[in-house]
Amino acid sequence: MPLLEPDGDYVTVWLRQIMGGWRLEDGGTTLMRVSYDTDATTMLRGPRRVLLDRTLAEYGARLGEDGQIVSDSDESYLGAALLRFGQAMLRVNDLHGGTKTRVASTFFDDLNAHLTDIVGTQNVIAEYRAPEVPNSADYPIDFFVKGSAAPLFVFGVPNQDRARTATIVLQYIDQYIARFDSIVVFQDASAIGSIDLRRLMNAANDMVDSIDAKAALAKKIRHRMRTA
Repeated sequence: MPLLEPDGDYVTVWLRQIMGGWRLEDGGTTLMRVSYDTDATTMLRGPRRVLLDRTLAEYGARLGEDGQIVSDSDESYLGAALLRFGQAMLRVNDLHGGTKTRVASTFFDDLNAHLTDIVGTQNVIAEYRAPEVPNSADYPIDFFVKGSAAPLFVFGVPNQDRARTATIVLQYIDQYIARFDSIVVFQDASAIGSIDLRRLMNAANDMVDSIDAKAALAKKIRHRMRTA
């Protein structure tokens, strides 16, 4: 196919004739490539699995039980289906890293520094697993800030994928924690798609539109501390 993987190889798709058309398969190569620089099993559970399934569904594909990405197509739509399938394979590669991961890492370091400046190192727990939440290891909370009346959870959103992840985690923990506060801190809220932004706005209590707005973040956190 005239599409290139991140390592420069051409995207390869296998075709298998089935009743009524064709089945497109990636031969397991997409998750194999992911496994080169990360643990691919982390994409198969929790919010990352939800994101993976949603992303594939956008392109009419799905993850088979054998770890292959697959899609079915009628003969008449095969050309368009091949292109969409190749795009799905590349999109999965985007989900797990590259430049976005490095940018996100720096962003979270900065956010952690802001939080510790505001409330002190002893009051910030990163990658928090809420004990009352089932499978909490699959739904980590970016930061738990201690000292407020209700648990205060802070989520960092450096990009659109993290916006979707934060929404999924918030919706999940809301089923098990009766009362909590949440603040979402964006790298740049204007860079998030409107649909994802609206979903996140509905899930979170409060937002800070840029990580550079440290004074606004401090005001929101300290207000919650005063009411404790």
